[in-house]
Amino acid sequence: MNEDFSKHTWAVLDHHGLFLGLALRLGDSGAKVWYQTPQDRRDFLNDAVIGAGLKDRGVFCTDDFWLHKSEIDTFVFPDLRHCGEQLELRSQGLSVWGAGRGMELELDRLFFLEKLKEFGLDVPEYEVVDGVTALREYLEDKEDIWIKLSKWRGSWETFHWRSWDQDSHRLDSWAVKFGGLKEHVTFICFPKIETDLEIGADTYNVHGKWPATMLHGIERKDEAYFSAVTATKDMPEQLLPIMEAFSPFLKEVGYACQWSMEARIKEALSFFIDATTRGGLPSTASFLKAKNVPEIIYYGARGELVEPDYPFKFSAECMVKINGEPGAWDTIVLDPEVREELMLCDSCEVDGQVWFPADDGGAAINEIGWLRATGDTPIDVAKRMNELADLLPDGADASVEALADVFREIESEHEQGIQFTEQKLPDPEIVLEPS
Repeated sequence: MNEDFSKHTWAVLDHHGLFLGLALRLGDSGAKVWYQTPQDRRDFLNDAVIGAGLKDRGVFCTDDFWLHKSEIDTFVFPDLRHCGEQLELRSQGLSVWGAGRGMELELDRLFFLEKLKEFGLDVPEYEVVDGVTALREYLEDKEDIWIKLSKWRGSWETFHWRSWDQDSHRLDSWAVKFGGLKEHVTFICFPKIETDLEIGADTYNVHGKWPATMLHGIERKDEAYFSAVTATKDMPEQLLPIMEAFSPFLKEVGYACQWSMEARIKEALSFFIDATTRGGLPSTASFLKAKNVPEIIYYGARGELVEPDYPFKFSAECMVKINGEPGAWDTIVLDPEVREELMLCDSCEVDGQVWFPADDGGAAINEIGWLRATGDTPIDVAKRMNELADLLPDGADASVEALADVFREIESEHEQGIQFTEQKLPDPEIVLEPS
């Protein structure tokens, strides 16, 4: 497909400012991109300027994309939320890239668990506990429990309860945190699955259809990621039945979005533990390196699956952090070579210089984006990541040490019969060596 995107206009509604890199990738196609962070954030200057200063790359900030609706031909929702807006746009016959009602799989954990059971998949052991008092009673004699909430991830994501002696004080702080609602909060408690084997896939789905090629990804949460471009038929056999089981549901809800999944393997059981019904972080930086991302999204929003064209066989991503001062703006000056491979978030540009607006809550700037390295062998990718990390300015650091841990995990998977690649993996220490 040789679509001329200079004639098209996109809208990108970025719920948290984490997918500015996607807007830039679409803008680089020659199209015009209206970029918006949520309306409820734009009363604050520091939030409203995210994405500003990028008109030369086709990205224009807007307070309300509805004002430009008549000129927009594709609406892109790379994150969660805004389900109603997606459904309304689709009801008007407009083209939307987004999870729609499929996002409920990620936002509502009980709904997700019910779907696993409905589809005949392995369901992990869990207990639903209502209120802090009941949670206190449940945890008193428990060890190694993973506690999760649904929907309100800004208040709570996941907590690993180690034992009463180590973590009982947390119950007091949770009672304060949830205040008058402390006895009305529903906690979902999962005993530890006794296995170290966790496998993942990073891809996209269009109306129940999966591409024939995807990323077989392994990550260390919020720090590092490594993937192999893999034919879907050659993905770990434990993942394929899960994807097949979810296809009818994704077709029913008109799903057209990125998709990431993790499964924990214990003997003959495959526990699908988390569905990511949005752009994965990490993995999106690798996806954006595909030659035909605009085509994937443009036609996917219209219900047509386009196969990805990855110009590499392997990719790595490492979180980049800086040590900002509380309540202050921060900036970094980037080598052009690094700028090309760093997917920045929550930033703007002033006279060509990248700035990170101060957090209105007074927090210090810390995580600024994902550094990407690609290549045709795992060793080449590791060396490339080293080179790019060395080019970061003083005060900015990539989590290359965590990438070494990912290589160790891949080796462990090989020992347990999960084939990641036939190519030689680098010694984990290679990413720790000076380039």
